[in-house]
Amino acid sequence: MSKELMDLLSGPEEDINVNASDDFDKIIESSNLKIQHFTFFRDLDLIVFILNNKRIIQRALSSFPILEQAEDYHLYQYQVSDYGIHWPDLDADISLRGFLVEETKKLVAA
Repeated sequence: MSKELMDLLSGPEEDINVNASDDFDKIIESSNLKIQHFTFFRDLDLIVFILNNKRIIQRALSSFPILEQAEDYHLYQYQVSDYGIHWPDLDADISLRGFLVEETKKLVAA
């Protein structure tokens, strides 16, 4: 693991500032990793992102206030790109890179 990645994982969140081509970007690019599908369950406070490698990332819907407050119709109006997922009607974005950083931080903290 690169020193830059180790610094990223051990530092406070507000200090996250890495080059555009760090270990996370390299992993995403080399494995052609993408978000393939999104769904949500309001009654469970759950959003689910399915990746093209069949991995699942789940989060509390309440951890994304703009999505939590949106009408269901607007949540279904999403666009998947190489970088993540975008809701044009809500002007909201979630990046795959951000999810990978968060997942790695949780693993390191465990």
